[in-house]
Amino acid sequence: MKKIFLSLVVLALLTADESIAQRRQPAAVAGLIGNEGGQNDKKNSNSNELRIVNAEKVMDMEIPEGGANGAAVVYHPQEKLYYAAQAGNMSFPLVIFNANGKVISDDEQQTLIDVRGLWYNPKTKKLEGNAYNEYGWFSYELNSNGQPTRVVNKKEGMYQPDQNSAGVLNTEDNEVLFLNALNIACYTVEGVDKRKNIKLNFGAAGTGDAVDVSIESFEETYNVRSMVYTGIKGAEVGLLNVVKKQVELYNIKTGYMSQVIKLPIEFEVERFFNFSYANGIYWVFDKQKRKWNGYK
Repeated sequence: MKKIFLSLVVLALLTADESIAQRRQPAAVAGLIGNEGGQNDKKNSNSNELRIVNAEKVMDMEIPEGGANGAAVVYHPQEKLYYAAQAGNMSFPLVIFNANGKVISDDEQQTLIDVRGLWYNPKTKKLEGNAYNEYGWFSYELNSNGQPTRVVNKKEGMYQPDQNSAGVLNTEDNEVLFLNALNIACYTVEGVDKRKNIKLNFGAAGTGDAVDVSIESFEETYNVRSMVYTGIKGAEVGLLNVVKKQVELYNIKTGYMSQVIKLPIEFEVERFFNFSYANGIYWVFDKQKRKWNGYK
């Protein structure tokens, strides 16, 4: 009887140790490998509050032929119009939609420059962006119907981390941000490199979740070209986790994840471009159906 009792005690201790070990698995690990049982759906004792949101599709916008990759979707609050630019060539479409998703631009409307990043600048009240390689930074001149008539080159040359970098405007700090491998590179709105990088703790809600992430793991898990700036306090910048089909929002000050936006996506999510944010909506481009899908 004593031997049986001792065996049961040992078994209970082993089971408890295994349970404790499982609970200690960092949340970031589950986030990186795309475990839908998601440790990062739970709070770690050393983590900040992590908000989980199940988004719904609220809008879609069809893009005509020309260019395989969507560069960005931007909302112009004065014109009350959306601008969806295709990346890859100055002759590719720049499609303009109203708030209901109806196309109001001409079929011949082009980007007029090889767009990579595009944003609305509330200080200048203009659509601005950065282009491929040495083409530099630019703004659009709009006619009375809100359609671009020409491109104004603000600064020629490569003022970005690499030739395909896609910038977003940080309206709070008046900076343009670029995803640069495992960091965010910050430039002034004049295109000057501030020599400042923001380190993100991928998949981690706090110090108790943080793990070192290799560039290989990052490239397998996230969209490595496009990021978004939301302006949401404590959840300013967002990355698209292509494995879990979710947007991860990070605190720009701490670099830790504060929100997860789960997207009901049924198509393949791209690792380059095809991800944007405008007017409170997260946009993901379906390359097969050539549609920007908006989630909120």
